[in-house]
Amino acid sequence: MACDPQSGWITAMQVGAAALSPIIAVVGGWIAWQQVRINRNKLKLDRFDKRYSIYEASMNFATSIIADGKLTSASYEEFLAQTRGARFLLNKEMADYLEQLNTNAVKLNGVLHSQERPSITEEQWAKYGDRITEITTWFQQQLEVIPERLGPFLSVKDI
Repeated sequence: MACDPQSGWITAMQVGAAALSPIIAVVGGWIAWQQVRINRNKLKLDRFDKRYSIYEASMNFATSIIADGKLTSASYEEFLAQTRGARFLLNKEMADYLEQLNTNAVKLNGVLHSQERPSITEEQWAKYGDRITEITTWFQQQLEVIPERLGPFLSVKDI
């Protein structure tokens, strides 16, 4: 009995069955690793989208104030809604900067209302006018500052 052909096939089947388990484990591990990478990239993309909406709201807010010369309720509400979670998505410094945008817009609104009072002297009116110009100029400068300050948070290198 040199070699039984049936026992050769049985041996080959047993070897194949034994090799199948590690192959399935390796393929399963590779699929799991790919899912981890996909989920990590999805998280980065979601974080980028939220940060970009903060950037876009800040730019639109500053542009609106410059264009209208005043704080409109629509732009203010949109700015507040889009930047609400900035402290969690960015850092404290950027959240404080966004708060500074908010504060200066409210100051501009207050100065505009003060200037509209009927019992205002010419000297006070001129003083308010200078303050309005100062705050509006500050907002014009922010159109260059906002991209510089938010730029590091909008990097797509790690996506």
